[in-house]
Amino acid sequence: MLVVRYNHRIKTYMRDVNAVKKASSETSRVSTHFNRAVESFWPDESAHMKALLLETPHCVDSPTLKSASEYETVISFRSLVLGAVCVWQECWNVLQVCKRKTHRPEPYIGQLTESLGNKKTELIRIIEKRRYKQLALCVFSLQSAYLYLQAKRLSTFIRNPGQLALLNSLCCADPFTQSKTVTELREINIQLYANFRLHQRDNIEDFLLHLENYFQPKMKEMLGKKTWLICEQG
Repeated sequence: MLVVRYNHRIKTYMRDVNAVKKASSETSRVSTHFNRAVESFWPDESAHMKALLLETPHCVDSPTLKSASEYETVISFRSLVLGAVCVWQECWNVLQVCKRKTHRPEPYIGQLTESLGNKKTELIRIIEKRRYKQLALCVFSLQSAYLYLQAKRLSTFIRNPGQLALLNSLCCADPFTQSKTVTELREINIQLYANFRLHQRDNIEDFLLHLENYFQPKMKEMLGKKTWLICEQG
């Protein structure tokens, strides 16, 4: 019995070690997702938009994306745009994983594929019109969709009844019609972090912290970092 228990612990430990190694090999993930997002949203002017989104924010003559919102002092419209399109890309990436992992047709995959397509069209329109509040609301719905999709992804291979019940409770509503509040998003995040092991969580130590990285004012520096996620913490 002791030998079996010891072997199980070793296997579990090695899965987590391998997850860390996998993350170490994906040091360009932030940069890759950023590039894919911008090229997807603005295929005909991606170079211009990349330069616009990553320019020095305090340059006097800067043509930075701006809105008329009073909240520009809290988080710039440009940072909001950058975060929104990158979170959209993250949602799209997780959806593709769900498609590959699902053994039978699932209605939510088609529904979310259509919803994400519509959301991209909506985002492009909102960005063009500099609608700060509408863009912020889109971010909340995308973060809801991201956690929803992560829960769906986990449910494709989790067999523990208690964990499946938790995941089903997180997947009970369409995130685009019933997006979560900040408090609810953080509560879901805590539940996912507390109830699932490192390798199960796809090496993301904190789902929402990961997404919030895209909204940082020093995004240009973030794109140049050589380590990311838990690898930064050893």
